[in-house]
Amino acid sequence: MEGSSITIKDIAKLLGLSKSTVSRALKDHPDISKETKDSVKKVAGDLGYMPNVVASSLRLKKSKTIGAIFPEISYFFFPSVIHGIEEVAHKMGYNLLIVQSNESYEREVENLNILISNKVDGILLSVSKETKNFDHFKHVMGMNLPMVFFDRIVKDLAADNVLVDDISGAITAVNHLLETGKKRIALCNGNPNLLISQNRLKGYLAALEGKGVPIDNRLIISGETPLEAETETLRLLNLDSPPDAIFAISDLTMTGVMKAIYQTDLRIPDDIAIIGFCEEIFRTMYNPSLTAIQPMGFEIGKIAAEVLFEKISRNQESKPQLEPRTIYLEGNLVKGEST
Repeated sequence: MEGSSITIKDIAKLLGLSKSTVSRALKDHPDISKETKDSVKKVAGDLGYMPNVVASSLRLKKSKTIGAIFPEISYFFFPSVIHGIEEVAHKMGYNLLIVQSNESYEREVENLNILISNKVDGILLSVSKETKNFDHFKHVMGMNLPMVFFDRIVKDLAADNVLVDDISGAITAVNHLLETGKKRIALCNGNPNLLISQNRLKGYLAALEGKGVPIDNRLIISGETPLEAETETLRLLNLDSPPDAIFAISDLTMTGVMKAIYQTDLRIPDDIAIIGFCEEIFRTMYNPSLTAIQPMGFEIGKIAAEVLFEKISRNQESKPQLEPRTIYLEGNLVKGEST
């Protein structure tokens, strides 16, 4: 017999036990003796028995699956988030269904509908660059389907959020550059539609203003793609008064910044210092290694998943949901050789 066709009834017949005894033995029920459990599990293993997860989920009205929507899964931050989510999901006995919006609002809406049609028990998501209409999120919240935002959130939506403290992290990054004697600090920012870009810009400006350093808007550039970051960085370096340091707000912007600097004779950090907001594996790829604020991807994924499962549990136990909360994680400054 093939494993997929083996049933509890088959095991019960071979061992001369009732179906209920076999079922409880497989679930380690305390009323079943260790000897019976061992016998049942051995036969089940020998025959290749696989529990019918779908049938079990239908009985319990649970899919045992959560969904996660990512804007993209390139570079290193979002894969780190996936690692954190998956660790919690596995411990909870859940499957993880991952979809990607590719920074498209339409794909994001489509992905949300796919997860709903697959009857996931909850959804984790990070907003695409294009998303300005939030009706699809409000629709999910109206369904009472547990949902938690991570990293890229919607400021005016009463939802649970988990993210790094972008303002505080940017202040720490710029203050570090100022403490090393740098005076003309440039910022390579991301998409202005994203709250993450807005807050890291706020932190950059706050740090300079806090130390009485004049703001030079020519030193604030956009790097929505690595190519744009590279082009804008080369333009910066050709100013009459070029920067002596650059703060790149993400893996993506840092890629373009470093590519531009490698095309020059500038020495890092002697001629120009570099600081980023990037994962450990990314910052150590470069020569010299980068000083960076850690964006806490694994921790964000882990905590977001824990919050989601708390919401799922409250739904299943018919308990009222807690008030929405935003959890900020403090990004650590890790010193490399670039400052």
